[in-house]
Order: sequence, then C-alpha cells, then structure tokens
Amino acid sequence: MVESVFESFFTDVVNFLYALIPQYILPNLQLIIQVVVLLVVAFVVGKVIKVFAVKILNTIGLKRMTSRSWAESMLKVTGYRGSIVELIGDLVKWLIYILFLALIIQTLGLPGVADIFTSVAVFIPRFIGAILIIAIGFIIADFFGKIFEEATRSFLAEDILSSLAGGLVKYSIALIAIIMSLSLIGLDIISLTVLFSLILAAIIIVLVLGIKDVFPNYTAGIHIRKLLKPGEHVAIGKYSGVVEKLDTFSVILKNGERRTAIPNSLFLSSPIEKKAKS
Repeated sequence: MVESVFESFFTDVVNFLYALIPQYILPNLQLIIQVVVLLVVAFVVGKVIKVFAVKILNTIGLKRMTSRSWAESMLKVTGYRGSIVELIGDLVKWLIYILFLALIIQTLGLPGVADIFTSVAVFIPRFIGAILIIAIGFIIADFFGKIFEEATRSFLAEDILSSLAGGLVKYSIALIAIIMSLSLIGLDIISLTVLFSLILAAIIIVLVLGIKDVFPNYTAGIHIRKLLKPGEHVAIGKYSGVVEKLDTFSVILKNGERRTAIPNSLFLSSPIEKKAKS
C-alpha cells in the first residue's frame, strides 16, 4: 500500500518536471528573464544607492554630528547596530527594492498588488524625513540644553536648578521634534500637541512650586553681599558667629566648631547685629 502511494507520487512529480519546461517555462521564458534581470538590477542599484547616500551624508557631516548625540543613543536602544546615517542608507536601499518589486509585480500582470507597493514606496521618503527631523532636533536639544544648563549654573551657582533648566529646554525641543516628525508621516498630532502642552505645564508648575522659596533667598543674597563680608562677626535672631561663606542661597556662620547655614531671606526680615572684632 505504501509502496504504491510512493510510486504514484513519484510518477506525478516526474511527469510534472517533464512538462515543466515545455508547458510552463518556455511559453513564459521572456517574462522569467525580465523578472530575473529586474531582481539583479534592483539588488545592485539598491546597494550602490545606499553607498552613495551614506557617502553624501558623511560628507555633509551628519555622521560626525550624530555620532555621540542623544539621537544615536536612542537608536541603540531599538536594537539597531548601525548609525543614523546607515539607517537612512538602509531605508534608501529598501526604497529602491520596493520600487523594483512594484515594477516586477506590474510586469507579472498584478497592477492592484503593485499599487500597494507603490504606496509603501511613497511613504518611505516621509519616514526618512521624519528620522532626519528627530536626529537634527535631538542634536539641537542637546546643544541648547547644555547651554541653558551652563548658563544657569554660572548665574545661580546651583547644580540642581541648572540641571532642571537644561533638562526642561532639552526635552521640550526633543518633544517638538518628535511631534513634527509624526506630522510629516501623516499621523494626527492634535492629541500629541495637547499632551505635550499638559506635560510642559505640569513641569513648569512643579518647578515653580519647587523653587518658590529659592528666588527670595537668591535675590536676598545679592543684597547681603553688600552688607556682609567673610570674617565679620554677626548675630541674627538666636544665631551668632563669624561669617565663613556667602553662598547663593544662604550664609554660613561659624561658631566654634559648629557651622550653621542661615537662609538669605532671614537677613532681610530680621535685624542684623554686627559685633566688633575683639
């Protein structure tokens, strides 16, 4: 029983192979050659175009700008091992592949399926543009975030506030870049814009509540620097000692081995008694 089934199957396969060339291959030989040629051309052109695209992007300095940027770090998280420039090169290569695939399907007489691949090919340039917007936006976010952080640190001499200011600027610009990129690829960004506005408003409220007592001490510190000098012996309320240091938000008094940090605003709301050096 098994042998008869096997012999029948083997006979059908042999008959099909004998009929394959005269009945299927020879009548469609020209079409098969066209498809094979298009596949080879697509492979070669895709590879060459990728090399040229990567070379052009490297020439204009995109790889150098993004090599150690925040955008490059985010790309590594996705599992992609190449750089942003190589990702764009791969997308360009696949754009060529899809265009040729649509042409092959059109050649095979399937225009409906070819239209689907053409639509995908039209979408890829938008996706490349979205990646460029995110990459450039993240570079700008890094740049201005560091500038605001350093400016705040030099102005306030406070690491926490400078980090908050730099982070707020950095992530705000990054979110704007993401929203612009999503808009480019055709997604509805109204809800994202509203969400971004709410997040930004919440961050600002938290910052205002968190530093509402900081600015009075900072502005008081500007005035105190005109009244006090390190080495002077002062008394304010229940505190007394030698002024050891005038910080941005407080005055350090030293009394023996004990040091006390007094908020600057207290010096403006309470009388200060200066004691002559003995």
